[in-house]
Amino acid sequence: MPGLAGAQEGGSGFVQRGITVETSAENAVIARNRALATAQRQAYDKMASELGFSRSASDSQIDGMVDSIIVEQERATRTGYNGRLTVNFNPRRVASFAGISAGAAGATASSGGGSSAAPGAPPANLAASTAAFNPASAFVESVTQFNGMQGWLDLRRRLLAQPEVASVDILAIAVDGATLRLGLRLPPNEAARVLAERGIVLQQPGTVVPPASQPSLQPGGIAPPVRVGASPVPVAVPAAASPNAPWLLGVAGGA
Repeated sequence: MPGLAGAQEGGSGFVQRGITVETSAENAVIARNRALATAQRQAYDKMASELGFSRSASDSQIDGMVDSIIVEQERATRTGYNGRLTVNFNPRRVASFAGISAGAAGATASSGGGSSAAPGAPPANLAASTAAFNPASAFVESVTQFNGMQGWLDLRRRLLAQPEVASVDILAIAVDGATLRLGLRLPPNEAARVLAERGIVLQQPGTVVPPASQPSLQPGGIAPPVRVGASPVPVAVPAAASPNAPWLLGVAGGA
C-alpha cells in the first residue's frame, strides 16, 4: 500500500471520500494522529484543486476547516496505522479562508460535495468564520491527560472549536496524555477565564481560574466592594507558580 493515495473512489468539493493513509511511529496513538493529519492535508489539496483556489494552509488551519472525519476502514498495530477515511469540510469556513464566494462554494458543494447549504445563501456569521483564522497572539505550553485516542481527538476538536484557540501543536504524546503548545488569541489568563465558561480548564499549577462571569481581585489585591448587608462574592486568589511550569489542561468534570 502506498504511503498516501488520492481520493479517487468518490466525493468531491467539501466531502472527500476514499482518502487512504498508512503511517508508522513509536506507538499507535502517534501513528493514527499523523495519519489523520496527512489525510486532512491530502483532502484539502484535492478540494482546493476542485474549487479553484491555491492558498496554502498550515495543519492547524486545515484542522479548523474540517467538520468531521469518518473512518471507512482502518487497521492499527502497536507502531502503525492504515485506513481509508472520508474528510468533511465546513463550506463556510473554507469559503472564508480561501477568499472565494460563499454562494459559489455552496453551489459547488450542492452539485458535487453534498453540502446542505443552498446555492447563493448568505454566510452565517461570516465574521466569526474569518476570525477563526486570525493568528495567535500568545503561546502556552500545557499538559493534559485523556482516556485513549478518542479522548484525545475529542479534546483537540473541542479546543479548535473555540475562537480563543488559534492552534494546538503536539510537543509529546502518549496513549494517556500529551504535552501541547497552545496558540491563543487572548492573553493566557483572559483566555483561561473564557474557556472555563465553556467547560475547558486551562490553568497554571496552584492557580484557581474562575469563569468569566466571576470577578477577580482588583489591582493591588483588593476584593471588589460589597454592598452593606450583602454576602461577599468569591474571587479567585492567584497562587504562586513557576513562570516556566506547563499549564494544566482538561475538561471540567473529567476528560
